[in-house]
Amino acid sequence: MFAQSLGCSRFEFGVLSALPFIASLLSLAGSLIIERTGERKRLFFWGHYFQRLLWIAIAIVPVWLLRVGGESGKGLAVGAFLLLVLLMHSGQAMGSPAWVSWMADIVPDRIRGRYFSRRRQWGIVSAIPAAILVGWAVDRYAGAGASTDQVLRVCAWIFIIAAIPGVIDIALFHFVPAIPRAPKRGAHLFRSLAGPLRNKQYLWFAGFVATLTFAVSFMGQFVTLYVLEEANVTGQGTQLMLLVAPMLAQLLVLPLWGRAIDRMGKRPVLKLATLGFAPIAIGWCFLTQGNIWLGYVLSALGAAFYTGVEMANFNFVIQMAGTASDEVEDRGSSYVAVNTVIISIAGCLGGLASGKIANELQYVTWQPFEWMRALNYYDVLFILSGLLRLAAVVVFIPHMHEPTAKRGRDTLRFMTVNIYNNLFNFVAQPVRIVRDTLDRRK
Repeated sequence: MFAQSLGCSRFEFGVLSALPFIASLLSLAGSLIIERTGERKRLFFWGHYFQRLLWIAIAIVPVWLLRVGGESGKGLAVGAFLLLVLLMHSGQAMGSPAWVSWMADIVPDRIRGRYFSRRRQWGIVSAIPAAILVGWAVDRYAGAGASTDQVLRVCAWIFIIAAIPGVIDIALFHFVPAIPRAPKRGAHLFRSLAGPLRNKQYLWFAGFVATLTFAVSFMGQFVTLYVLEEANVTGQGTQLMLLVAPMLAQLLVLPLWGRAIDRMGKRPVLKLATLGFAPIAIGWCFLTQGNIWLGYVLSALGAAFYTGVEMANFNFVIQMAGTASDEVEDRGSSYVAVNTVIISIAGCLGGLASGKIANELQYVTWQPFEWMRALNYYDVLFILSGLLRLAAVVVFIPHMHEPTAKRGRDTLRFMTVNIYNNLFNFVAQPVRIVRDTLDRRK
């Protein structure tokens, strides 16, 4: 909504989707600093404090430029907005390899799946009411009939207020102990960066993540635009559909994915989650004003499956980022950085490609059947995204090996049993409470 009110074009929305991936190229520089100095905790603070505080500049500078320059200053305001967003993501890119490498030495391997799933759950608990509140504020103060200036002011205040807990979040890491890491010099430093590129298993993994990232970036900002423009969902409805519904789904499935990763392995979880995630993209083609409920279903299911993908990916990377392993040589933050660079290039290309496709096909429609609604560039992006997600599974996962992992069918059975038990306990819990209450009264 903020980008819309500034006057971003369809191509600039594609650029906005690509900016996180462009910025992530700096993670290689962050890794070099970590390996050269060993100062993981300090680099984490520098990068992430910069990232969180820059949201205040994002809120103020473009609005000020638009107000001073008027209609003629719109281009400068959009340019400043995109530049500041790039710098904001750059701070995170510099600090992320430090955090992953640091956490790899703190959290034991045997509980990582459960630990990080539980950590993410607690984050969602606070994020859900925040998303609902933001949706209410947007509808109340920047809804239908509000001027462009009013919309920008409301969004700016949301950015500024959100920056405060964001900074507090980073400050809490001052209480986490720093794990000493010996700095590397000369040949050892550059050998550590070349290590990932000599590891064939890592390259297959990176190819999978790159393809999937390219596919996901095709959706990017365009799902939000589609919901607002094609389905005419309100601001609060958009928040509920694209933020709250996915977070509720994640809250429910995170423990399940965490247990499956620890018990059954990362590879089978990655395969099952991606196979479930692939058709969700094409499902968005069927969302219309008459079946808004489908958007909630797609958002929830997409988040549920993608959470499994992210959890498995993260556990693969954090395994590579520790200080010692029998499976991977030359481990360290270089694995995180090189992995980030590879997927960043894919994500950047995906965002730019989707922006180019949207710009070229903006006024093109196609109605294959009379009973079917006219298709447009949104449908092209969604279908391409679904096909690329499927290609990631077919091409790369068969070449990824994990000696201790269980078979896919055993993993599916394990997860099915867990889902059944969780649902049964959820349904039976009220009955138990009533029964226990009656027994105590007797």
